[in-house]
Amino acid sequence: MSVAAIEQLLKQTMGLDAASVGSSVIHRAVEERMQRLNIDDPVSYHARLLTHDSELAQLIEEVVVPETWFFRDQKPFEALRAELTRPPLATTRPLRILSVPCSTGEEPYTIAMVLRDAGLSPADFRIDAVDISRHNLERARRASYRAHSFRGDDLAFRDRYFQRTEQGYHLKPEIRDSVNFQQANLLDAGFASARGPYQVIFCRNLLIYFDRETQQRAVDTLESLLARDGLLFVGHAETAVLGERCFEPLEHARCFGFRRCDQPQAARPSEPEASSLRWAPLKPRRRRRGRPHLVSPLPEPAPVAEEIAEETPDPMEEAARLADEGHLAEAARICEGLIAERNEPQAFYLLALIRDAAGEPEEAETLLRKAIY
Repeated sequence: MSVAAIEQLLKQTMGLDAASVGSSVIHRAVEERMQRLNIDDPVSYHARLLTHDSELAQLIEEVVVPETWFFRDQKPFEALRAELTRPPLATTRPLRILSVPCSTGEEPYTIAMVLRDAGLSPADFRIDAVDISRHNLERARRASYRAHSFRGDDLAFRDRYFQRTEQGYHLKPEIRDSVNFQQANLLDAGFASARGPYQVIFCRNLLIYFDRETQQRAVDTLESLLARDGLLFVGHAETAVLGERCFEPLEHARCFGFRRCDQPQAARPSEPEASSLRWAPLKPRRRRRGRPHLVSPLPEPAPVAEEIAEETPDPMEEAARLADEGHLAEAARICEGLIAERNEPQAFYLLALIRDAAGEPEEAETLLRKAIY
């Protein structure tokens, strides 16, 4: 038994596909917990995970990616504000909104600020914010943030809704009290039983960590929680996951938002490249001595009888297609295989984009260096 058994346990518990973040992330988390517990081998630690729910929760805390900030990707919030003037959001009170996963609170608090700026009173809406991480929720409830939670040039909202303190910036009660934080797992069978319907759901940058079966389970739950004509906002790399589901894209550019509709249809992005990780083949590198030039022209193949000719899919093109369709874990596995097999620079490049989308900027930077040099 190896760390692979622990990776499988995490997948069963929280849906995390190790390929989406890289096995090194799981290995580091496991090593950290083993050191704290003075456990020497993964087999013993795996046995502890199976018998101690509290330790499994601690490991989940180690692998959760809390990368977020206020008004992250402005377009979805601009789209939300525009939709507040149209049915059904304009005619529904109180509005019920779900943020899952809510991480350390920046997203649901941003939603509350958007609603208040649009003229809604605290009685006009209710925001449920859900996360699997107890540590994230504790930080969210404290509502005290440092400079890294505020990015971009327009920070006027910080002056309106925060008080400056020695520790950073503390959110004012009118926003803090409008969000209801809850610890829960979207993949649990009973998640939807006591919730919904919601007019708006934000579920951004979660589906990218799942394999396609788990993605569909998660979308099933989100769809069941969403009111008729309700809005669902997902991450930029996740829009294609809604293909063939009952969703139609919103008209607002690059908001990655969809409206629930009655008939399934191929969900297409708000813009042609909305679901793309902007992958494009790298320019050929200069030939280095002792290494084959991977992009040298090949000789024309000999003619093959049509009845036996069968084109083998190019693995890099297949990986790029999967990434564009939101199946980042599958794309990552192909890239890792190409890297192990032949140190493919294109695979380093695409895998860097996948890691960056999954909130692993340091590993992404390392992979980009390998792709270029």
